[in-house]
Amino acid sequence: FVMPTKNDSMAIDTASLLAVSSELFNKYDIITLPESANYGCQATLNVLLYAATSHTNSLESASKDIKSKNPDLRIPSADTIFNYIKENKVEDILSSFRKMNSEIFKTMKLENDVHDIAIDFHDVPFYGDKNTPGIRGIKPKNGSLWGKSFCTLDIIGTSQLTLDVIDINGLNKNYSILMESLFKRLEIMGVKTGTAYLDKEFFNKAVISKLDELKIDFVIAAKSNQVINRELKNHQKEWGNTSTIFEYQFQQGGPSFNIVAIYDEKREKYILFATNKKAESIEKFEKTIPEEYRKRWNIETGYRVKNDFKIRTCTK
Repeated sequence: FVMPTKNDSMAIDTASLLAVSSELFNKYDIITLPESANYGCQATLNVLLYAATSHTNSLESASKDIKSKNPDLRIPSADTIFNYIKENKVEDILSSFRKMNSEIFKTMKLENDVHDIAIDFHDVPFYGDKNTPGIRGIKPKNGSLWGKSFCTLDIIGTSQLTLDVIDINGLNKNYSILMESLFKRLEIMGVKTGTAYLDKEFFNKAVISKLDELKIDFVIAAKSNQVINRELKNHQKEWGNTSTIFEYQFQQGGPSFNIVAIYDEKREKYILFATNKKAESIEKFEKTIPEEYRKRWNIETGYRVKNDFKIRTCTK
């Protein structure tokens, strides 16, 4: 199940994508049409899928384009499709997507393998009224301090697949509950977890305590603090600007784990990782931990690909 980019040379793959998507969308009722609907589900999906997989980036232009190419067909307008979608609950649509994702996971024959995963927060900037429901403060991004926030769960490595996206706009970031919920979803899907890779925002007691409780191997980009800085300065006095590993525990308690401090000679600073993996040697960790963590970058590529399939619209 491959997502092609929007160009004419990928016409065959796009046709395959449309066929598979249409079949799955119908099977799992991605949109439930109102009883008064004047158009069928297939006609509605055709416009949505066309807008997502062609150079046409909006429902308005997609509907017009299909009509111009198929003048004898009855094609729903963008307004009609928006009205159909509004009849549905977001939770029901997400539920359908999760069912489809489980089927894609099985089709890719990933069930019996162990997979490394990446968990990340993803913010989408918003430029309207910050008091709009579902909008929250985000890290400054593209000129905005406000937006929508999502937590994403991805398989990384040789196989790449977004397993789930959780809307956290109406929630506080309770890291412990979030971790438990995410790994429960993995268990339900039949995903066998290898190592979990997370960025600096997850370097806290709640996350590491929950991962320790669930017996999940992790590599997390770590933040420096007074205790870590003191440990590094003591190391530098004795050994100079070299990499090191030392055991660490948050002052608030929680499990002990390793801080892997890789000295970057170009930037003349330490790059820090937290991990509960067994430290066989500094030399081995110095090579393997940063290399493993780089696999997380696949999700950034994934975000860019997903943006190619976003339908442009003014509706919230």
